[in-house]
Amino acid sequence: MAKDSLPELELANVRTREGITDTVTELKRRADLPARTRLAVAKTKQRWHRDPTPLVAMGITGLTGVAAIVLGIALRNRPAGHLAAPPANSAFTALLPFGARGDAPSAKEQAQAGRKGRKARAKAAEEALEQDPAHRARVKQQVGIAAVQRRADKNRKQAVKRSKQAAKRANTARKG
Repeated sequence: MAKDSLPELELANVRTREGITDTVTELKRRADLPARTRLAVAKTKQRWHRDPTPLVAMGITGLTGVAAIVLGIALRNRPAGHLAAPPANSAFTALLPFGARGDAPSAKEQAQAGRKGRKARAKAAEEALEQDPAHRARVKQQVGIAAVQRRADKNRKQAVKRSKQAAKRANTARKG
């Protein structure tokens, strides 16, 4: 470095200054967030203009979600939307595998206070259970299980009785 000429030192100094200036310019460009955002938006618009499929898919998905929410709110506000207490005859009850409700207590009877209301609610719950195919299947299964258990108890008692008689015969044979 001691032997370097003045023009060479100046040239190295200018190059270093230019490098620093370029670095600062690049840092400023990267730090300019609005400009980078505008560039990203412009590129995305170009891409969507070339192939709008993702945009259409997102739009359809969003519209479907909004429609589902609106439909859910509309159903929530109607009595038919509450399956816990549907009307006696409706489009819903026509689709039930066990038909429309019978002579179940009305909602007015069930809403009564005191003993009458309790009896009406109990009767309604019982009738709803009787009409439910899943409940019928459970009852049928329980009846079958009870029959098998009765036979098993009977067989067990007979086996105990036979073993007692055999033990008694063995004791009498030893004594005799």
